[in-house]
Amino acid sequence: GSAAGRGGGATDEGNAFFADLDLSSLTRPPLWEPTVEEYFPAQRGGDRDENGLASPVVLTSPSREEFAHHARRGYPILVSDWGDGMAYNGWTGKDFAEKFPFGYMKAEYISDMPGFNPKDHDMIRIDGEPRVKLGKFRPDGKTMWHNFSRPASKRYSDDPLKPLTGPYVWHVKDELSPAEKLLVQARFEAPAFLQDGLNRAEMNRSFEVWFSPGAGSGAGAHNDGYCASVVSLQLRGDKKWRKMLEPPMTFFHSYDEFDGGVYEAGYWKPDLGFVNHQGGAVIWPPGYLHETKTFQPADGECGTALTLQFAFPQPVQFLRAFLPRLSLSAEVGQCVAMAWSGYATLYVPGIKLTSKSAQMRKQLESILKAVDQDGDERVTVEETRQFFKSAKDSTVHGEKQKFDPEHWEAFFQFKAEDTVAYHDMDNDLVASKQELWDSLVQWHVVRLRIKRGLQLVNQADRKGLELFERSLDRLRRSPMEMPPRLRPELEQLFRLPVGTRVFGSLRRVQSFSDPEFFSQVDWESLGRQEL
Repeated sequence: GSAAGRGGGATDEGNAFFADLDLSSLTRPPLWEPTVEEYFPAQRGGDRDENGLASPVVLTSPSREEFAHHARRGYPILVSDWGDGMAYNGWTGKDFAEKFPFGYMKAEYISDMPGFNPKDHDMIRIDGEPRVKLGKFRPDGKTMWHNFSRPASKRYSDDPLKPLTGPYVWHVKDELSPAEKLLVQARFEAPAFLQDGLNRAEMNRSFEVWFSPGAGSGAGAHNDGYCASVVSLQLRGDKKWRKMLEPPMTFFHSYDEFDGGVYEAGYWKPDLGFVNHQGGAVIWPPGYLHETKTFQPADGECGTALTLQFAFPQPVQFLRAFLPRLSLSAEVGQCVAMAWSGYATLYVPGIKLTSKSAQMRKQLESILKAVDQDGDERVTVEETRQFFKSAKDSTVHGEKQKFDPEHWEAFFQFKAEDTVAYHDMDNDLVASKQELWDSLVQWHVVRLRIKRGLQLVNQADRKGLELFERSLDRLRRSPMEMPPRLRPELEQLFRLPVGTRVFGSLRRVQSFSDPEFFSQVDWESLGRQEL
């Protein structure tokens, strides 16, 4: 009876959850999200692959403005000639091994190689994971790694489109001495449309190299944990990509977004399928699952690609459009509190989470008072830039510390453009009072939904959580449908007696993401409590 009683409490609270919110004051309900087709019309008219999957938007030698427009919209894009004229364009695995023999790289799926014994190799451990040396690793003891194919995970053998062989990744960005890093970075060039010093520094700081010996090398579908857009630049060989937007989410739809987890969860339905050719770059936002598989270059050499990140523009309009599902992602859910919350509040200090409409209205007025200098209830990029420069107590000043002082002027300009674009639904480069209200309410609903849902999960209260999720239906586009099965960890958690505390305190848990939630659960002590 007590569980049902507790569940009842959750519905009362659910009904009270934003109960005084006048939905007619909003352009759309706060948990409303567009479909893939509604958000990405441009990609739907292009090529289709042999399985009928659409191609992303393709840009060739884009201007800065053209690139920024698509990168802010945030859907995956292909820049067909990103690598043109770059020193590394065309380099093979062998070229990297001969030029930089000192590097240590990670051999993905190495434990799936029959007869592999780590003791036979010069391996070191970084962050607890084994690394092998670029200049001397021979997987079979005889053949250099760039001439040798190893199997990918056995879990992928059910589908010929999934990866067949295991790649290597070399984390240049954080696993080299400063002197070695400079040697590798010296040959890196930025494309013409991202030539400003701030972006050049960010790309140089963030890159890693992927090596693909043989054919069919790649990674099973996964999401990265990055809170920013990612670029994969193909240096040698061609690579087949399949991609899929994170599906609509509730707490019950959470799944393991690491390599291949989406296959096992039964959610894998890619919406893009295309080949990225040598010299081309794929750019995608946080929360866009991706699977890769290489074609071996005709000369039999080992294919290579660079992964890197730029600082601006960020995919802000994508984050705004899909915030409800991204906030529940097992990989990027933590980004909402950690990296994206400033956009909704224009980085105005003192905006606290609330479910009360009157409070939110007051916050909207204080945002306008702080930023809207001419009082026309429209926030421009220039007003935002000036506010950022003058508001010394805003968290935007913490963010600028990531960059060298010589780039701070550019930082304020880029940050202002992205922040206004986050709210800008009609593409006039201005955030109207209505657009600000819509975004602010969405942000409060998304953040407080996570907070309340975490409290219920933390008490192993399945019934209460379901009632709470159903009570949110009036804030969604369509009612929640329960998934046919839950992820095993959630199933296990709900087997605990209702009221069992999973974490003593949720103070440090801001999201339902794996880094913050499931990877921190102490299953052993919970098991003992149960006994």
